[in-house]
Amino acid sequence: MSKEKELEVMMKRLNNLANSANNAQHIGMKQIWTDKWYSLVKTYGQKIQKEQTFKERVKENERLND
Repeated sequence: MSKEKELEVMMKRLNNLANSANNAQHIGMKQIWTDKWYSLVKTYGQKIQKEQTFKERVKENERLND
């Protein structure tokens, strides 16, 4: 999957959770959807950070090999 498509899927999932939280009528359900949204944001953030760190390390290794 391309990076753009992957980000599009991530945003769609986050938007769906946000909409569920906003549309929830019971306060308990609203809290559940909000917690799930924050959990997914954290997961996606870690994934993006991990990918960025990997890219930086690859660049460092390429400089060492030159």
